[in-house]
Amino acid sequence: MTPGELELVARLCLMRTGRRLDTSVPERTAARLGIVARREGYGNVDDLLLALRTSEAERLAWPVVEGLTAFERGFMEDPKVLQQVARRILPHLAGVKGDEPVRIWCAAAGSGQDPYSLAILTQEAAAMGGDLQVEIYASDLSVKGIERARKGVFSHFEIQKGLSARQMIDHFQPVEGGWQAASSLRDMIRWRRVNLFSDTLGSMRFDLVVCRGVLPQTATHLRPTAVVNLAMSLAEEGFLVLGRGEGEGEADLAPALLALPGLDAIYARNPAFRTLEV
Repeated sequence: MTPGELELVARLCLMRTGRRLDTSVPERTAARLGIVARREGYGNVDDLLLALRTSEAERLAWPVVEGLTAFERGFMEDPKVLQQVARRILPHLAGVKGDEPVRIWCAAAGSGQDPYSLAILTQEAAAMGGDLQVEIYASDLSVKGIERARKGVFSHFEIQKGLSARQMIDHFQPVEGGWQAASSLRDMIRWRRVNLFSDTLGSMRFDLVVCRGVLPQTATHLRPTAVVNLAMSLAEEGFLVLGRGEGEGEADLAPALLALPGLDAIYARNPAFRTLEV
């Protein structure tokens, strides 16, 4: 790909999603565009890029953006952080909520590994006698990603990344083309397309929000918007989980969020934040 072509798709991604496209490896960008080209009926990337500059620009914009900005995550990523969620955050929230379910939102869910990981953790906690009821909502910018995540089918390579053999057997079943999440897992998750920079969730508030990998890819001038939207989605005593290292030294997190001592990558909403925003 030429520098001009890379600039074209990078600018498109920034305008539509606020994410900075990593163009340091043109071959990787071209490979992703090749998948989009075949899916949209073009012979090659050059034909796709030509159409993107003409009357087909509006129709192709979102397929191209979705293909280039899709998150690639593994199951149980950042296990130390997830252990904190399972052993400390979820039991605390269960105590606070009483008979009401703990409401969880997994933002930028990609192909679904994060929400399925959370579903597995809650099922394992319940199996050990934990009194935990949850509602899991998952969202992503990519319609294609959501369609795939809802089906819950993963390749053998994907399923082995982060899951133990016992978890594979207990929570997935072999199907043609890989492994599918058990219906008990799939039924726990409600899917929705959400753009963190332009969409709102209305009056919904969540006890736990998991949003990992978004801030590092977000354009610097748009990070405060993402942080504010995430903070406003939290219930009064809710928690936000980022990827490890994502919030360290991040000025954009203040004044909306407060780091929690002794916990990695887990934040609470600043009680004064609403007053500060008025």
